[in-house]
Amino acid sequence: MKKVKIGFVGCGGIAGAHMARLSKIRGVELVAFCDTVKEKAAAAAGSYGGQFFTDFRLMLEKFSLDACFICVPPFAHGEMELLCVEKGIPFFVEKPVALDLETASKIDRAVEKRKLTTGVGYVLRAYDTVERGRAILSRERIGLVRGKYFGCVPGAGRGWYSQKSLSGGQLVEQATHTVDMMRYLAGDISEVFGYSFEGINRKLYEKYDVEDASTTVMRFASGVIGNLSCTWLWTGYYSGVEVICQNLILTLEGGCLTVDRGHTRTVYTSKLDPMLAQDTAFVEAVRKNNPHLVKASYREGLKSLAVSLSVLKSFQTGSPVKVPVP
Repeated sequence: MKKVKIGFVGCGGIAGAHMARLSKIRGVELVAFCDTVKEKAAAAAGSYGGQFFTDFRLMLEKFSLDACFICVPPFAHGEMELLCVEKGIPFFVEKPVALDLETASKIDRAVEKRKLTTGVGYVLRAYDTVERGRAILSRERIGLVRGKYFGCVPGAGRGWYSQKSLSGGQLVEQATHTVDMMRYLAGDISEVFGYSFEGINRKLYEKYDVEDASTTVMRFASGVIGNLSCTWLWTGYYSGVEVICQNLILTLEGGCLTVDRGHTRTVYTSKLDPMLAQDTAFVEAVRKNNPHLVKASYREGLKSLAVSLSVLKSFQTGSPVKVPVP
C-alpha cells in the first residue's frame, strides 16, 4: 500500500486529536509539522517523527505532501489553503473555514477549479446514527427544525475565542457544528433573522466582546422553518438538533439518536469514534482521488459559514437576511 504522507499546519488544540487518530490509520505517515509556536511543532515531530517548522511556506516547499491538515484559529485561514491549492495538495481544514465570505469564496473557487479533494471538520456528520437519522427523514416530510448549543466561555475568557475579530464568536466558531447539522438533515438555509444578548460576560472577562446568547429563526430553501438558540452562560455543554415531522420527533445529540413516534420511542447510541471515521474517509478520498468519499467538503464548510455570518449581520441590522448562495 502506497504511503499517504501528511503534514500539519497548526499543532495545538484539535490538531493533537487528528494526529492521534491518523497515526492509527494503515498507510499514513505524518512527516511534517508547522506551528508559529516552535515548541508545539517540535513536540508533535518528537511524538510522531518527521520534521518541524515555524513557516508553513517553507514546509510546503520542502515536502512533497499527499495531504495537509490545517488546524489554525479562525482568523489565520487563507494563505495556507491557497498555497495548498497552488501546489495541488489535498487539504483538510478545521471549522470555521474563515471569518469572512470573501476569503472562503476565493479558496472555494480555487478548489473547484483544481478539482481538489478537501475536507472540513464537521465531525458530527461521521456518526453512523446521523446516517440512520437521515435515512428515516428521507421517508418523512419535515416541518420544523430546532437547534441548540449551550456551553461556557472557552478558556475561561482568555485567548482568541471571546474576541469577535479573532473567532467570530460562539455562533461562528462553535455553534457552526449545530448549523451544519441542521443543514445536513434538512437542506440549505435561505434566510435568517436573529437577536443577540450581551452584557454579562463582558463584566467578567477582559477583552470579551461577543454575544452571551442568541436566538435565530431560519427558513430553509425547501420552505421548512427552524430556530437555533445558543449561549455561553451555562457551566456545562449541550448541543443537539430536533427534527419534527408528522407524528415524529427525531433528536440527534452527538452520537445519540432518538426516534419518538408518540406511541414508540427508540434510542440508538453510536459506538463509533467519529473523528477516526472522518479522518479515515479523508485519507481514502486522497488515496483514491475520490472527493465524494468525504461527507463535508470545503464547499459545505463555505455554506455553513454563510449561514453563521448572515445571522451576525441580522444581529446588527435587526432585519431578516438572505443567505448568499455559494
